Amino acid sequence: MYGLQHAFLNLEVTGWWFNMGLWDKEKVPAMRFQDACKALVEKVTSHLDITSSSHILDVGFGCGDQDVYLAQVHKPARITGITIEPIQHHAAQDLVKRTPTPGTDINLYVADASKLPQFLDSTPDLFASSTPSSERLFSHVISIDSAYHYNTRAAFLKNAAQVLTPNTGRLALADMILAKPAPTSGFGLSMFKTVFSAMEVPSVNMKMMDEYRQDLVDAGFVDIEIECIEERVFSGLATHIENQTSRFGGMVGPGVKWTYLALAKGLWWLDRSKWLHFVVVKARNGPSPSS
Repeated sequence: MYGLQHAFLNLEVTGWWFNMGLWDKEKVPAMRFQDACKALVEKVTSHLDITSSSHILDVGFGCGDQDVYLAQVHKPARITGITIEPIQHHAAQDLVKRTPTPGTDINLYVADASKLPQFLDSTPDLFASSTPSSERLFSHVISIDSAYHYNTRAAFLKNAAQVLTPNTGRLALADMILAKPAPTSGFGLSMFKTVFSAMEVPSVNMKMMDEYRQDLVDAGFVDIEIECIEERVFSGLATHIENQTSRFGGMVGPGVKWTYLALAKGLWWLDRSKWLHFVVVKARNGPSPSS
């Protein structure tokens, strides 16, 4: 959601964090946006068996904060990140250069989430030259609050399985899916289309839970866990936006302020309409299709 990030670069005067956040209802509205973002990253990446030898592929890394955080907290050997947005890549590169991450090598690229095998093949320096081609795979693939943008998400899941180590490779996502069938008429349909158009989400990605789980199975994943956490996402972010808009008052131009308020209203609608699940997904890669 690049538009949302751009908004917060104006409203949030400290930090470039970019995801919807995981909000503690008892601490909202006092909770900082950065802390909510960190909480979501930790929710997604906890209990993944990340070790000092892990090589993580982060797909859709925003402005790089989550990779720096992962390096500081989990200390994997390497983090490779890709994004389709050059401006995010530039910001993240700057952050990584000026932030020490002892023990973790972070490398960031502009690449397409739906073409992971091609990215791996075209970037030979991702792995040591002595590593056999059959072993040039990642231990983890993560995508935090971005997979619903990919065109298409189903293609991304299949490609993620291809670049993960068979049997042991782990997938972890923060994602959005339908909680019930999309509205087909009236105000609900109009609001639904408006929200997803603003969020740049392909309609083909808006699937119900059973279809979503089947996409994971079809991609080759096993031990699939899907947890719904929307009650700690939409309303918390909506409250934060409203408070930030009020806080900066005259510093925010009237036109920009209405953009923020419209975003907050869309989030409140998502929270109250119960059309969407915001989910944390964890799964293990299955055996190689050729084995």
